Amino acid sequence: MIAVSAKYTQSGKHLNSCYSFELMGSTFGASFLRRAVEATEEVLGAGWTTWALSNHDNVRVASRFGSAEHLAGDHRALAKVLLAALLCLRGGACIYQGEELGLPEAELDFADLQDPFGIEFWPDYKGRDGCRTPMPWSSELPNGGFSAAKPWLPVPSEHLHFAVDRQENDPDSVLQMFRRFMAWRRGHQALILGSIDLIKSPEEVLAFERSLEGERLLCVFNFSNTEAVQRIPQGWKTTDGHGFRAVLEQGQLHLPPFGAWFGVPV
Repeated sequence: MIAVSAKYTQSGKHLNSCYSFELMGSTFGASFLRRAVEATEEVLGAGWTTWALSNHDNVRVASRFGSAEHLAGDHRALAKVLLAALLCLRGGACIYQGEELGLPEAELDFADLQDPFGIEFWPDYKGRDGCRTPMPWSSELPNGGFSAAKPWLPVPSEHLHFAVDRQENDPDSVLQMFRRFMAWRRGHQALILGSIDLIKSPEEVLAFERSLEGERLLCVFNFSNTEAVQRIPQGWKTTDGHGFRAVLEQGQLHLPPFGAWFGVPV
């Protein structure tokens, strides 16, 4: 798939970008992301890919990544770092509906299924309807405010806690973080069009530098539910405005669980 993306985007004569399925694996983590980026960069060259963590055919990333170990941590922090990492990779980014809310996979009853595969292979395979439920706009209105009529799939009661109206009133919500981060990203062309260079990091950490025409940004993400430490070379300082917090002391970056840090040259 990566080779196809390179073939059709490198020359500028065919496509501007190709949609990538590389991050749709059943396992997830910093090492998984690192391998996907390395494999893509090896063949993509001047081509362009579009990354996605979730889509209508795959288990939502908040649940796919949220193993029992990770779910012991902060679900919102996990959703935030996943969004931030996706938006910092070289290439385009597809945000699947509900991902900006941190929606987990929906658990549906058999009677509610619409997906033929889920109906046929239930319960060994529950199909794709768990990622296709409607967007929960309101925690108070019927069907989550999605429709006054019965939608094709129900809105799970668990999803009402993630509804847009609740998150808009919470400055620490996933949705508000997503909006702030997108606004911050727009001010850094290196994150939009720059090159990417991976940096050596612990197993649970993904670190890379994005650069473009003199602008350089160091991006570090902790994909574990415990604190992680990353060595930062001299000549970097913390930059603000993105909504994440980490402590840089004497070349040692202390990242909170599911934390991120962004640095600029001194």
